[in-house]
Amino acid sequence: MSDHSISAHEQHDPRKKSGTGGRKAKRMAPPTRGEALVKGVFMGIVISGVTHASKSITGALVRHPLALFATGVVSGYLTHKYRKEIILVGSRTAVESKNFLLRQRESVLDLVAESREYAARRDAAE
Repeated sequence: MSDHSISAHEQHDPRKKSGTGGRKAKRMAPPTRGEALVKGVFMGIVISGVTHASKSITGALVRHPLALFATGVVSGYLTHKYRKEIILVGSRTAVESKNFLLRQRESVLDLVAESREYAARRDAAE
């Protein structure tokens, strides 16, 4: 039996989504207090380890000027090599942050308008 004898309905179509069958996936339940505590402790451990590692790396670079120079050369080379991507990411981030600030401003203005309407209704009722 050859690989070509597989019927058409048995072949996997990469365009079709698998899994939920068109239904929306259920949302996960919010974390319990214990899960939140464990996550917080774990994040603290990770941050502590990263901080310690960065201190030791920085200390090694300060003690060895040639390593510091080599790090500068490598970072300059990589910055030059990926300069177009860096500029694109920077400009995209600037646009997204501008849009975010505009949405937040609109939300705050809506909130202020609602509070003024509420205050006006409350004063009219008195």
